[in-house]
Amino acid sequence: MATDLPGFLAEEDGALVGLLLYHMGARGFEVVVLLSLQERAGVATHLLAQAEQVARGAGCRRLWLVTTNDHLSAIAFYQARGWRQVAIRRGAVAEARRLKPEIPEFGKNGLSKEDEIEFELALGDPPPNHGIQPTAFGHG
Repeated sequence: MATDLPGFLAEEDGALVGLLLYHMGARGFEVVVLLSLQERAGVATHLLAQAEQVARGAGCRRLWLVTTNDHLSAIAFYQARGWRQVAIRRGAVAEARRLKPEIPEFGKNGLSKEDEIEFELALGDPPPNHGIQPTAFGHG
């Protein structure tokens, strides 16, 4: 159940403005839920940056998530942030609908909800530090 997953909250002036829930496993760091209550305000970008930081700290090689073909703004959002489309599962939404009949046939924009699209952000190999710990310093 998604409510059992770890995650991050984004708040502004004490009000909830976003949420990211995730699962870390063998395939990497999966973003299961990404919700922003303020469009184009940097909320989702901030939450993804937190996820990337946690994933890197845990030694994950990639972040990944799945969206549907009708969610055009999400597709553009991920692509603009360097995420790559790595798989399309044609007809996957119809399969999911058999288990969850409440999944709508059409998205908010009127497009038919048919396929799942997997995106990933490759984190690559962590740079070797040879036991050296970075130290912050200021100019002055």
